[in-house]
Amino acid sequence: MPDSLFDTMRSAPIWMVWKAVKEPGRSKARKVPFYINGAPRSGVLDSAEDRGQLVSYENAQTALEQSCGVYAGLAIALGPDGRGGHWQGIDLDDIEANGLSDIANRWVRGDCGGWGYVEASPSGNGAHIIGYGKPFSALGSNGTGIEAYASGRFFTFTGLAALNDSPCRMVDLNGYVEQHLVPRHSAGRAASAGSGEEPAVHVDSKTVTELRSALTYLRADDRHLWVAVGHALKELGEVGRELWLTWSRSSAEHDPVKDPKRWDGFNPTHTSYQAVFKKAQDAGWTNPASNAAQPDHVTIDSSAPPAGRKLVGRSLAGVAMRAIEWLWVGWLPKGYITILAGETGAGKSTVFADIAARITTGAPWPGEHDCPNTRRVPERVLWLGSEDSIEEMTIPRLRACGANLDNVIEITGAMQNGKRNTFSMQDDIEAVAEWLAYARDTEKKPFAMLVIDPVTSYLPGQKLKKVDMNDAGQLRTILEPWLPLAQKFNIAIVCVTHFAKDTTKSMVHRVMGSSAFAQTCRSLCAVIEQPAKEDEEPDPHAKVFMQVKVNLPEHPGGAWKFCTERVEVGIDPRNGKPIYATKPAWDELDSALTPNTAIGKSRGPKSQYDAPFSMWLHQFFGRFPNHEWLAVSTVRNAAIDEKFASASWWDKHSGDYMDKQNVGGEWQCRPKKSPA
Repeated sequence: MPDSLFDTMRSAPIWMVWKAVKEPGRSKARKVPFYINGAPRSGVLDSAEDRGQLVSYENAQTALEQSCGVYAGLAIALGPDGRGGHWQGIDLDDIEANGLSDIANRWVRGDCGGWGYVEASPSGNGAHIIGYGKPFSALGSNGTGIEAYASGRFFTFTGLAALNDSPCRMVDLNGYVEQHLVPRHSAGRAASAGSGEEPAVHVDSKTVTELRSALTYLRADDRHLWVAVGHALKELGEVGRELWLTWSRSSAEHDPVKDPKRWDGFNPTHTSYQAVFKKAQDAGWTNPASNAAQPDHVTIDSSAPPAGRKLVGRSLAGVAMRAIEWLWVGWLPKGYITILAGETGAGKSTVFADIAARITTGAPWPGEHDCPNTRRVPERVLWLGSEDSIEEMTIPRLRACGANLDNVIEITGAMQNGKRNTFSMQDDIEAVAEWLAYARDTEKKPFAMLVIDPVTSYLPGQKLKKVDMNDAGQLRTILEPWLPLAQKFNIAIVCVTHFAKDTTKSMVHRVMGSSAFAQTCRSLCAVIEQPAKEDEEPDPHAKVFMQVKVNLPEHPGGAWKFCTERVEVGIDPRNGKPIYATKPAWDELDSALTPNTAIGKSRGPKSQYDAPFSMWLHQFFGRFPNHEWLAVSTVRNAAIDEKFASASWWDKHSGDYMDKQNVGGEWQCRPKKSPA
């Protein structure tokens, strides 16, 4: 006999437990989901990390029984399961009072195109319907008694089922929700608008994108229009609020304190979000996704084209222009890839800890005055890092810079077949897109920046297990798909990498690996040591944050000088030892500092030791005519003692002038015949 619907659900990894949590100020206890390991469900819901902690019915039931009453029952996590489909749910609340008996009866009888798993809700007055298939826009609570979700939610499980034993396959609820429930649900809009409940109009991500485009044609500093747009977007709830506040920031009169309060007073009774499209069209906007935006769409056929391929083009006359959005003007563009390069220990991670802190708190950028007009809305950062320990290096740095750690989310890997794997830029781009979509559309807290540090650690994948760093074709195959993702989610992607040791190349060509890195990005920044005067030793704490290449109109016009400072950020509870980290102390934007003036067009920083050391090295070996090789320690100590090298210069540059080899466990050296 085929498995019943409930058998299908039992074996699926969608189960958790839940308990009732009483909170101050709330008359009813809140149902809180927990993983069976005892941790509350948190983080990015429906991510690989989250779904990887869900279990089968049997495992969840065992955890429930062994909790001795701590948990109230079982729960089902709706959302994607990694097999291409979504677990879906319809919640019918107080069926008789809300006039929903016709809907419930149709599902009990199986009159909706197939059987779904149906059970009584915990109150006994409602019903839960579980299905599996395509995702759909959520229908939230609005007084109609109808809710429907395909992601980001959970249903408590009662087991009081009307159709436990049906052998039919799970039905896809998508079509029924969109054709039958959306009209019924939307009918509650007028009532909810007047009652102060959450607005009931739900739009898909495509409509949100079109609204963003339309708003670029409207002036937020026209206060009458500003208010009218607020009323029109009010019916979209948090989605509308985010659109309106983001658009409001384009006005010189934007007030980050008063504007959110003004939103609370808007009323959508006599308008709707469609009014925004009408006002934008009157101002000359054409929907880029419409046929009108592509009036001269042409297909060009060659006489003998490859099978199945045709050229597709369009006239640019109907394509709407867009302004570039910046996180930090001149440095970090949204919608593009930025490369941050530098030598090991140069301070790249310290700089980006400070940048992340400013994004997550809304603090002004270096050079801006800290006042209400320069404070931005705090945004979130997605962090992927493998070089530094998160606990010992990254978090202390973020703390030192004052970051809001609630707005920093770390990607710890990817789950596959119940096992955690290393993240791959080849394999996991769709999973990242899911996280970004969930953060933007469901949580209403979109990410502003994705940091990949270092990018070279995450290039291998299933298709290219070994990536040739000098193969531009391979790197483009991996990097270029991330550009549309950056555009779609309006996020700045920052790839951190190292400089190659060859200082004979210009800075733009010293980026580790193929030129594809530099060609793919639109902003290439570098962290280097501050150039020292000829008669001075370089200060190891004095650094420069420099724009090496920017293919966008805005250019910062110089480089930021800064020094790294060591600060205490906390105490290790395990041993009572203080925890230290570095943060940048920004100095000034030096307009005279450019890639050429800082390091020269074709080599690295000039040093007082370069030419003298080369001559001294040959003279020193001349003291030992019977020895082709000498101990490295002997030569190093002599060079430093005789003032022909410093310890830091030796560590960085001595290899340019000497051949080295290990003989019997001891490193030896000799001059190169043609020193660099």
